[in-house]
Amino acid sequence: MRKTLLTWGAVAGMVLCALGLAAQDDKQTVQSGVYSEEQAERGHKTFSEACMVCHQPEEFTQGNYMDGWSGQTVGDLVDFIRSTMPEDNPGRLKRREYIDIVAFLFSQNGLPAGPNDLDRDTMGDIVIEGPFGQASGQ
Repeated sequence: MRKTLLTWGAVAGMVLCALGLAAQDDKQTVQSGVYSEEQAERGHKTFSEACMVCHQPEEFTQGNYMDGWSGQTVGDLVDFIRSTMPEDNPGRLKRREYIDIVAFLFSQNGLPAGPNDLDRDTMGDIVIEGPFGQASGQ
C-alpha cells in the first residue's frame, strides 16, 4: 500500500511539473509581435510631446535598458513608467498613452511589430525577453 501511494505521488508530481513547464512554454513574449506599427507611431508622438523634455529615445536602447526588464511582464514595465513618469506628475498621461510609449520603446529596441495593438488586458501575460537590438535605420 505504501509503495503504491509513493508511486502515485511520484506520478502526480511529474504530471504537475510537466503541466507547469508546458504553461511556461506557452507564455507569450515580446518577440511575437505584441504591438502594431501604428501604436508605436502614436507612442513616438506621445514620447516626443511628454518625455523628451527630459529623455531621449537613445536612453532606452543603449546600455541594455530592456535587458533589465527580462523575465518581467509588459504590464510591469507599463505600471513602472506610469507610476514614476513624468517625474513632476506621475500618472498624468492616459493609460493608453503609456502603453503606446512602451510600444514605441519596443520598436526602438528592434522588437517585431504585429497586426494588433498592445492591449491593457493582456499585457500582464506577455513576458519581456531578448534578444534586443536597435530598430533599423538607427
